[in-house]
Amino acid sequence: MKKHWKLRFTLSLLIPLGFNLFYSLPTHASEAAETNTQTDVKVNAQSSKTITSTENQSALATAQQVKDQQIDSQQLVNDTYQKIEQNKDLNSVIYQDPVNASQQVNALPTTTSNSEQPFYGVPILIKGLGQAYKGYPNTNGLPYMQDNRYGYTKNFVAKLQEMGFVIVGETNYPELGLINVTDSNLYGPAHNPWDLTRNAGGSSGGAAASVAAGIVPLATGNDAGGSLRIPASWSGVIGLKPTQGIILGDSLTPSVVNFAETRRIDDTIKLFEGLIDPKRKSLLKEFPLKLQDLKIAYSLKSPVGSVVSPDAEKAVLNAVTFLRQQGFQVVEKDSPVDGVKLMRAYYLGALSDGTVANYLAQQKLHRNLQASDVTEHLISPMTYALYEASKKAPKEIKQTYNNELALVAAQMKSFHEEYPIYLTPTTATVAPLNSDPAFLPADVTKILQMAKMPFDQQMNVIYNAWYHGLSKTPFTQLANLAGEPALSLPTYVNAQGLPLGIQLEGEKGSDLILLALGKLFEDKGKLIFLSDYQKLNNNAQPSKQQNEDNANISKVVVRNLGKKSVYEFQTATSKLNFSDNVSSKDVVRTSQQVNARKLQLTKEKQLPQTGSDNNELVLLGLALFSLSLIGMDQNKRKF
Repeated sequence: MKKHWKLRFTLSLLIPLGFNLFYSLPTHASEAAETNTQTDVKVNAQSSKTITSTENQSALATAQQVKDQQIDSQQLVNDTYQKIEQNKDLNSVIYQDPVNASQQVNALPTTTSNSEQPFYGVPILIKGLGQAYKGYPNTNGLPYMQDNRYGYTKNFVAKLQEMGFVIVGETNYPELGLINVTDSNLYGPAHNPWDLTRNAGGSSGGAAASVAAGIVPLATGNDAGGSLRIPASWSGVIGLKPTQGIILGDSLTPSVVNFAETRRIDDTIKLFEGLIDPKRKSLLKEFPLKLQDLKIAYSLKSPVGSVVSPDAEKAVLNAVTFLRQQGFQVVEKDSPVDGVKLMRAYYLGALSDGTVANYLAQQKLHRNLQASDVTEHLISPMTYALYEASKKAPKEIKQTYNNELALVAAQMKSFHEEYPIYLTPTTATVAPLNSDPAFLPADVTKILQMAKMPFDQQMNVIYNAWYHGLSKTPFTQLANLAGEPALSLPTYVNAQGLPLGIQLEGEKGSDLILLALGKLFEDKGKLIFLSDYQKLNNNAQPSKQQNEDNANISKVVVRNLGKKSVYEFQTATSKLNFSDNVSSKDVVRTSQQVNARKLQLTKEKQLPQTGSDNNELVLLGLALFSLSLIGMDQNKRKF
């Protein structure tokens, strides 16, 4: 008779508090190595410890192997720097500090429990914008700030280290995080590992490219208008934008949120758990009796009237088919928010970035910004445009902005009463070419003349200039201004071999519910990563053990007990041996192998339109690791 194991735990998921709306200021793409069921073994000459390959496995599994002394953290760091060098043509990493990383490794405690440091010894890259780490560059992507360094460490970054991560460097981003691609006068473009001629997305593009290429299992970023989700869509990784204010150090008012690009939902869940502000855990919503009780609305319509590509439409329609097959009610329904009005208000909120850039220019250049700074490639056209408009902004602008925030929040609150989940494309197109300018030449010409224009005309120029980029990514900003969580999932690859994500947006505090839905997609084999796609094209043959993975994946059933949700985990007999956590060497086989196997069987380059015929919702391995949520600098960016 087969043996079963069970693990029970409880999540306190309380109704959110009220939300106070106030605005304040190589020559080819690197191929990720295939996941092997027979792990590669090598010897670290310095430590003489056995080193096991960690390619494409979860960060949690890698951490457990470090704790079990099966792999060496310093060797992991060394391997990460080697991967950065091998993938240098991506230009995804803009700063490295091996000496500091080694100091962090040496400072790791010699003994630790699974709960204390779940990512013990795992290398991580942090975004170079807004995630301060003492001694690291603090440039905002501005050439005249290139020698500036952080003199402190932000609590968000310190918390990463408390969770066991070893920080190895900074990732690329655009100037002030203002655009939806990663490119700047200071750092240049972040290339897409799926196709080096295309951009990784922005503004957390360096992070997404690094994760997609397999340099690190996850990398941090931030999001004020899609900066995590846009590059997740274009680079083919998982991008969660959490509820506004729920992450340690984030403001409760719509602005930036800090989190990460990932490749595993389990990593995402555990990271989210560790980064929650303990004072704000009550923001989390309770789970429904069953996830199928959540009515899902979907939309294929751009909120600003731009063209939505057939690929983006198909990605969503494939997801609709899948969700219906899982027992969900999914209906076509657009958001009630006026997208054009929302974006015009959004750009009002961006004016302070121009003020900040000019303040920094006064400190470093000892003068104000001027139009020639654009033509001399000292600042981007939009930075100059925002600066000029900020000088003429009337006093009532702040109230106008706050009024729009209140309206959007009320509209989405009402919408979610009927449709708790809102499904759209993450991006309206696949990744643009790096040769595609962020701003069209005709618009730049108008920007250079903005000093002579009245304020209303200036704002029209800003909207029209930004529209070239916005038309490709019109779906992400709503979640930011509404303060809601949104999750981008890599479910689609088009006929040209380019990824495109779908976005699930929920009411405030529904982060874990979105991740539960993400886990459903993951464990049903619907997430497609670069390594999976490469294996498909290389016609790799799965091993016998890989074919047995489906039978050995743990299962979790969501139950409801009043205001608490209980998860019960069960798994069939396998080689796994669990105590408080998953034994490291047994977690090497991951959902990516299952994904790759299904892709190989179907020979499809796009998300299959067929799903399981079983409408009973069973979430596979939602939390292989305990989620003990009982005790768990604001930087405003435009994308």
